[in-house]
This record gives sequence, C-alpha cells and structure tokens, in this order.
Amino acid sequence: MRHATLEAFIEQDNNSITYKNTVEPILKKGKVTNHLLEKWPLEERIQKFFEFCRAYDVREEPLLKSNPQQFSHRLHWDEMPYVEEMKNEKDVEKLLHHTIVWSFSNEHWLTFRALRDHGIEAMKNRFVTERHARSDLFQIYYPKGTKVKEWLCETPQRIAKDCYPLLQSNRPLKMMELASKLEKHTKEKYGFRNVMYPYKNLSRHIAMARPDLVDPESWVTPGTLSFYGLWQIFGGKNLFGKTKFNLDENGNYEPVNDQAKWLVEQFNTLAAHKDNPMQRQYNINIEDKACMWCKHLFIRHGVKSTTKKIPYEWIYPRNFSLKKSLHS
Repeated sequence: MRHATLEAFIEQDNNSITYKNTVEPILKKGKVTNHLLEKWPLEERIQKFFEFCRAYDVREEPLLKSNPQQFSHRLHWDEMPYVEEMKNEKDVEKLLHHTIVWSFSNEHWLTFRALRDHGIEAMKNRFVTERHARSDLFQIYYPKGTKVKEWLCETPQRIAKDCYPLLQSNRPLKMMELASKLEKHTKEKYGFRNVMYPYKNLSRHIAMARPDLVDPESWVTPGTLSFYGLWQIFGGKNLFGKTKFNLDENGNYEPVNDQAKWLVEQFNTLAAHKDNPMQRQYNINIEDKACMWCKHLFIRHGVKSTTKKIPYEWIYPRNFSLKKSLHS
C-alpha cells in the first residue's frame, strides 16, 4: 500500500515543491531504507535540491512558510540573529560560555537573550516559570539525573573557563577540531556519553560569528538527516554510520576510508555546481540544507510529520523574519 502523501490532503499551491515519478518508500523501524528518486537522473535530483534551496529564503512554498520551527535558518546560515549578536563579542570566554548555553538549550532564543542581557541570575530566575530549552531539536545525552535548568546555570561557565584558551590559538581552528576538543573535555570531566552534536552546532555558530577564531569553510561532519538527504541526491548506498575521519595535527578532519572520501566528493560536487545558489560557507550550508530538504522530501512522501508548533520567540527575535527581503 502506498503511503498517503501530504499532497493528497492539502490544496495545491503554485509555489509547492513536488516530487513526481518517485519510488514508494520502504520503511524499517520507521526509517526510509530505499532511494526515493532512483528513477531520476543525477542532474535532475541536484536541480530539485537547488530548487528547494532557491525557495528557502522566499518562504512562499507552503511547508517552508508554515513551519519555521522545522525549516529554520536562512539559506546562508550566517544571516541568523545569533551571528548578528555575537560577531562583535571580543571576550572569548564570554563568547564560549554564552554559545554553550545557546547550543545546549537547543537554541532557545529567550534563554540566550536573558543570559546576554542580564546574566546568569536573571536566566536562573527566568527558569522558575519559563521553559529553558526547545524540545524540537537534537537530543543531548546529559548524564543520568542531570537537572538541565541547573546545569545551564552552572556548568557552561565552568567549561568556558577551562576551554576558552582553545580560541586563543595562533590560527583559526577548524570546526571539527574545536568540537572534538570540547567533546573530549566534557565527556572526561562531566560524564557525558555523547555530546558531539551540540558541540558541532556550537562550532558552526562561532565560525559564522567569528571567522577569525574558527574557520567557517572547514569541514563539518553531517548529522543524520543530512546523510539521508545526500543519499537521496546522489543515490548508491546511504553513507550514514559508514564514514571514518581522523583529526590530524593541523586540526584537519581528514577522510580515512572510501565512504568518507565519497562523502567529501558529494559536498564538493554540490559546492562547485554552476547552479548552486549558496555563495559561501559551503560545508555549513550544504550540510544544513541537505537536512532540511530531506525533511521536505520525507514529509511530502508521508513518512515524516511536521513538528509541533512552538512560540516563534523561542527561536527568533520577534522583529526577525526568515523571509528575506529583496533588499536584505
């Protein structure tokens, strides 16, 4: 039985991005296990991805327009409010402290804003009555028994005090270099099992705000849905869980097996394509948009749902629009 697609239930819109002549999804434990666009030539798949990217800042496509909590960021992620806020922060200890809170609160704008404007005590007082973190983003594996509200008020400042000298290197760090070193410190000192994802997120944000400290053009390993998105573009085997990289003495995250080399080649192919609408920070933005496009593709095929709406001001300042004006 074919899965009911979203198109079966919503009125078609001239701005809708649709997928014709696709293969029925095959699911195993709720995950797509086959290539939905296998009947399409590679160039057609790439062009569909770029069509999605071009629509991203326009925000007239129905799913993009109505789900800012799920299709967050701009096409160029450095145009987000965090970057505007932090690009002039010269105190690197504070930069690291506040970005740890930002990332470990799942990018909760009002938590970040309370800390930036009024300090730790004000943030702590806010947590008495208000939510501390978004619940719709990546899972953070806090040690068992952690009271996250208390952790956010205490531990990020300690980690920043220990680790801010990393940002005082004589060269910009690579994103995976910073993430790996922060992960190692936090796992060893604070008992985390898996803390790479929020530190990759932190490294991306610092790179966008302070490229003098962290190189925004360096490599960042994709998240799960980014792997799935790239698989749907390039076909072949899903590379999720199969790539191996090593951090060398210069901070480069180098591919060491064939699957990792294929993954890097996929990024390079998209970055170099003449129709690529992304103009800078290719690794960050391709990784992010491959994830977002995969969500869109899977929702359209009825195998993923839109997420529960959350208050807009949890994610962005009220005066910020994801829709980019022609004069931005």
